[in-house]
Amino acid sequence: MSIDEGYLTVVELKRYAYCPRIVFITHVLHHEEVKSEAMEVGSEEHDARKLAPLISKLKAVNVLKNVELVSEGLGIVGKLDYLMLTRLGEYVPVEVKWAESENSKIKWDHKLQLAAYALLVEERFNTIVKRGYVYYLREHRVAETILSEGLKKLVIKAVREIYDMIENERDPGIKVPTTKCFSCGYKAYCRPGLFPPAGPLYKESRPRMGPEAIKQKISKRNYNVRR
Repeated sequence: MSIDEGYLTVVELKRYAYCPRIVFITHVLHHEEVKSEAMEVGSEEHDARKLAPLISKLKAVNVLKNVELVSEGLGIVGKLDYLMLTRLGEYVPVEVKWAESENSKIKWDHKLQLAAYALLVEERFNTIVKRGYVYYLREHRVAETILSEGLKKLVIKAVREIYDMIENERDPGIKVPTTKCFSCGYKAYCRPGLFPPAGPLYKESRPRMGPEAIKQKISKRNYNVRR
């Protein structure tokens, strides 16, 4: 599912947290990400055995992999890498990233992604998710974050902002430092003056959705989710 089918993905929420213009480029300008070799390696299947220490720490009695989740109320869908259930009945979302942590802590966009998964898990399993983890493959490091109600409300706010941006075709502009652009797969579309394309990077764009079509999809969404 995607926003063209009436849903926003959790990955797109993560991208919005990293740089709002990425979502504008993909859903308003309809350009696709130019993937590097490192990105391709990062998307490969990871070995669940690397999470054995975390499973032991949490005393998990069940570990679900690639858990597909959806929220009709929020209008978001996602596939969580791992969902661990502890012996005390606590649900703990876990994401695996081919990246490095931020001074041994979870990066902001990954934290918001976990909070989004927390909302989806809460709706699916009728529970409260209090914490989540990211395993950074390149560092072999597990980082924990508290998934507070305030953080979850930021997810709801971001979802509304994204739908509004797409409906009104509003360009959020570039609001991130250039250092965040070096590894971005959209830099050739966003900052061509700084990063000229090295070959045929521009793929054929998909047909743009008209304002009325987008408005009809947005109107189907409601945000009466539990705070």
